[in-house]
Amino acid sequence: MLENVMYINHLGETIWLDGRAGIFCNRNDLRDFSYSVTTKNDRISSFNKGVVKKSLPVLVVCSNEKEGTDAKNRLFEVMEKDVLASQHGKFVINDYYLMCFVTGSAKTEYYHAKRYMMTTLTIQTDLPEWIRETVNTFGYMGKGPQGKNMDFCSDFLMDYTSNLVGKAVVNKGFVASNFKIVIYGAAEIPAVKVGGHLYQVNVTFKNNEYLTIDSVSKTIILTHVDGSQENVFSKRNRDFYIFEKISPGIGLVEMDGCKKADITILEERSEPKWI
Repeated sequence: MLENVMYINHLGETIWLDGRAGIFCNRNDLRDFSYSVTTKNDRISSFNKGVVKKSLPVLVVCSNEKEGTDAKNRLFEVMEKDVLASQHGKFVINDYYLMCFVTGSAKTEYYHAKRYMMTTLTIQTDLPEWIRETVNTFGYMGKGPQGKNMDFCSDFLMDYTSNLVGKAVVNKGFVASNFKIVIYGAAEIPAVKVGGHLYQVNVTFKNNEYLTIDSVSKTIILTHVDGSQENVFSKRNRDFYIFEKISPGIGLVEMDGCKKADITILEERSEPKWI
């Protein structure tokens, strides 16, 4: 096996497919992809993937009957919870994950012994991109009150996959990427500028509250101290597109009206990067 594969459901429950707990996956088509094309006047006008279906052969081989029964039940239950809740689980290869559902299981060779089973899982997804998240954390370290001139107020970068340190976000992808920006309170009309593009929402919130700008779901949500959530999409700064993707490379970061923010780059690929 050249790479480890695991499944994580929406509750955080994990199944490894590398042999631990007796569950194996030696081949799959998870890395395969194809585009459908739309034509107009005998010319290709657009590309899309649509809903994608994949298959995953899985082998259960355990040392005794109880372990085999437990492994088979866990394989089903962990994945079934996502379907019943209509919430995506995800397959993970290296640092990349694919949001999906396991919608079928065709079993063979399970009647010889309880500790053994072969099955082929059917995987379907309406989000057919492999995603790698890179989290960058910025914090205000100044001694005086923050200005209102969009000056730098970040002093460190926590990029889990980079050794670069500075007031910048690093997008290692080869195209512009989706993102999630989380701004922590207390904040007053917080603004974050990345590579010259402004992300600003005209709201004020307290300590232990936070604002989330999500370019994938196209939402802007303010989470209050009591856990309640408020849709503040209408309060965005309309002079700049709030969901503008972050360009590849290094983008300088400026903050105003806030003391701390996380910027998560969501690098998307049709297949996980080979390493």
